[in-house]
Amino acid sequence: MAKAGGDQFSNLAYLSVTESAANTLTFKKLETGVPLFEKIAWIIHRIDYWVNALAAYLDTNGDNIYTGLSTSNQFTTVGVDQACILDVFQMIRTDYGTAATGNIWIRPVVRDFSGLPGGGLIVPPNPLYLFVVGAGCAAANFVMVRLRYSTLQLTADQYWELVEGTRIIAS
Repeated sequence: MAKAGGDQFSNLAYLSVTESAANTLTFKKLETGVPLFEKIAWIIHRIDYWVNALAAYLDTNGDNIYTGLSTSNQFTTVGVDQACILDVFQMIRTDYGTAATGNIWIRPVVRDFSGLPGGGLIVPPNPLYLFVVGAGCAAANFVMVRLRYSTLQLTADQYWELVEGTRIIAS
């Protein structure tokens, strides 16, 4: 039986990543301090993304940035077929009419998971990676995240079921 970890208030984690070169998928591991086989889950209630999406970076129609959280750094393309991707979003430049028309960027990009069963996105806390990749961007992108989470103690069977849930079956 899973039971709450005793957190009265949410915890806060911070992580940032910069592309190793423009338009190159880059990962940064969050050092959670939780041993790999510790039977603890994180319940992510909210993620605040701060994306350095300057107009100078997204300088052409169709330029875009993908960023998100994953449990692996082994994939080479960002897609819905990657079960290890826990959360992802895309920012894309679209020109309407005349090129170089302005867009409004809202910062931070807030992802609220508190309405999910269990109170959030339930994930194994080790490993967790922040990733970023641009397409057509003029410079390397930089992303920061603030995670609000609480802990959940699991049985061994529940922990392995959770870990297995980050793998996808496809044909």
